[in-house]
Amino acid sequence: MLILSFSGMMACAQVQKIQGRVMHEGEPLVKANVVELDANHRVINQTQTDNAGYFSMNVSGGKTSVRVTYDGMRRFTRKIGTQTTWEIELDKDNETDGKTAKSRHETTKLLVGHVQGRAIPQLTWVEHLTDTSFCLVVPVRVFKGVEEYPSGRKITVQDYNGRIVATGRCIETATAEEGAPESWDPFVRTSTNNSVGNNSQFTTDDRDYFCYPRFMFSKTELEYLIDHSKEIACFAIDTSRGDNYWLYYTGKNFGKELQKILNRMLK
Repeated sequence: MLILSFSGMMACAQVQKIQGRVMHEGEPLVKANVVELDANHRVINQTQTDNAGYFSMNVSGGKTSVRVTYDGMRRFTRKIGTQTTWEIELDKDNETDGKTAKSRHETTKLLVGHVQGRAIPQLTWVEHLTDTSFCLVVPVRVFKGVEEYPSGRKITVQDYNGRIVATGRCIETATAEEGAPESWDPFVRTSTNNSVGNNSQFTTDDRDYFCYPRFMFSKTELEYLIDHSKEIACFAIDTSRGDNYWLYYTGKNFGKELQKILNRMLK
């Protein structure tokens, strides 16, 4: 029985091998640090890239993540899942594919969190980048040990049929800050549905740490959301853990308020 039990444990802890290459603008990054992180952001495996930028490493897979760091470059973090081959492009840390905002509008009239039957307004910002691009900034709560919200993560907008109607991408790494936004309700939980029955990742003793990622949308996408505001079910934001989401829902006057903001910014 002991032998059978041990065999079962070994089967559950299957190891997989991942391999790949780390590059920047066509050039390999030598001695880039590649680590595997568990769900609590602890390093459980690590290696470095060789002279051609290649690496290979045995990992646990599943819900663990791969993180790549290199001096002067933005940190790369992704959930591993079943992916075994990786082509990783790192960007310079002092660059962003977004632009400095021409103007920024703060509002609590766009998104709400639904908790125990209550609609709680969430502090939100809209940034005007260019005539055709904008950023939506929404607070995302993170663990104390998480230092940043990485660029590249997505916010997806879904309709009532579960169809994704728009996708925004975080355009730059956001640093965690201590303290809760004014509109934040401590009972809002991170999960795939924010239902009351879900177990929160946080306890009442945890301090509040938030990142403020900038999710870029095109003017066309925002105009679509305005025209179809009554069909939108929720905004799902990738958390820093990568396996959960903050869900926000549109406010009562979401379409009208967003149109008003765009009109003001484009004058």
